[in-house]
Amino acid sequence: MKQENRVKNPLSKSIIIGGSIFTLIFVLAIGSLSYLTFNHRMMQLYTEHITGIMELTLARIDTDDLRKCIETKEPTEGFFELMNYLDQSRTYYNMDTCTIVYPYEENGEYKVMQVVSGLTPAERYGSDRKEIPLPLLGDDLTPYLAPGFPETIYNDFLTRYDIKYSKERNAFGDNYYAAKTIRDENNKPVAVLTTSASLKEIENTVRNYMIVSTAGILGLALLFMFVMIGWLRKRIINPLRLMGEVADDFEKKSHDQKNPDALIMENKSIHTGDEMEALANTLVAMSTNIKTYVEELIQTAITMENMKVEVSRANELAMRDSLTGVKSKAAYDQQRDRLNLDIQAGDAEFGIAMIDINYLKKINDTYGHEKGNIYIKKMCTMICDAFAHSPVFRVGGDEFVAVLIHRDYENREELVQVLKDKMNEQAAKADVDEWLKPTAAIGIGIYDPKIDKDCDTVLKRADEAMYENKKAMKACRKE
Repeated sequence: MKQENRVKNPLSKSIIIGGSIFTLIFVLAIGSLSYLTFNHRMMQLYTEHITGIMELTLARIDTDDLRKCIETKEPTEGFFELMNYLDQSRTYYNMDTCTIVYPYEENGEYKVMQVVSGLTPAERYGSDRKEIPLPLLGDDLTPYLAPGFPETIYNDFLTRYDIKYSKERNAFGDNYYAAKTIRDENNKPVAVLTTSASLKEIENTVRNYMIVSTAGILGLALLFMFVMIGWLRKRIINPLRLMGEVADDFEKKSHDQKNPDALIMENKSIHTGDEMEALANTLVAMSTNIKTYVEELIQTAITMENMKVEVSRANELAMRDSLTGVKSKAAYDQQRDRLNLDIQAGDAEFGIAMIDINYLKKINDTYGHEKGNIYIKKMCTMICDAFAHSPVFRVGGDEFVAVLIHRDYENREELVQVLKDKMNEQAAKADVDEWLKPTAAIGIGIYDPKIDKDCDTVLKRADEAMYENKKAMKACRKE
């Protein structure tokens, strides 16, 4: 009789084998997915972090002063201010490097010259200066770079306008590298701003995350498997049915559930006092662990999103002129790139108004810069009111650019006249201080697909028209 009832293939054995295979596959699949997702997100955050730093740094650079330092290989006062800023950025943002270099070609060879680097206090003043010497203006960095890298950075220096991201291995280690050409107001390349962050931190973070997450998933999977084996051994059908009801209720409640508090399994009616009840309690505890794990993931996502918001806020500040609040020169550069894309696609229809306000230097010299700032803001308000449906940029101390689109493009001549009439009306008022009477030279360039290949030619025509208007205004005053 015992021989007849002997089970040839015990369910516990099948569960152990099948559960082991499932656990292995599950851990490998979840671990691989977690690795790819987390590593991608870390690189994405690094990219956003580096992009924000690059844009903030570019906004601080005086290209004329920088070009002078490169040509003479002699530092200026502005050079030292830039060096201090890079030192602070390097330390505050925990960057591996923050450097400005000048790539050039000499006798058929591509070389890279050191301009200025951001260093930590220990690196600059001695305690970390062991094998690598302190980089100085004019030093040749070529020996420290990977073969072929000087030629690559030279070609990018001449042709690229966006930020280039890459993973590089050089004498300083493995880095996540970003570079962008610094260009002057005429869009000519001056130097290359490079930043990099060590990939070792990402690798260590991902490794630690994988160890913790894999161990947690493996532990939960093994715990679940062994509890199920104990449950099957008891062969208690009714508690099994009740447990099935509990699991079914939990599945319905947790399906597409976004509230972690709902991820708690209830033990509605299993009070047998034996292993089945213990199993039910264990599953409840597991659901609590899962809830905690989900809460930690949500908190991590919130933290990452906050970091993204901070970088976006810093980027928004860089795109605004601090005095007037209108868009800055950097924002105009982005607008120009978008217009060039429209030109390439054949969808461009726009004009550019160049406005140069008069007498700013005289006001600053006679009444002081505080009065000059008030004058600038008053003129900015009048320009924005006139071109209310177009973006306005402050591209210089006394220069504004309005990209005329839609309604403003169609009514450009009327709007220019409205602006001139408004200035004349204000200037004619007797109760307005002499220094506050508005006057400006205005020139408009209209995009013509037959002659314009990019936005800069339109801006040039607007600039020429503005200077012609300024000459005419001077001639009228002499008469």
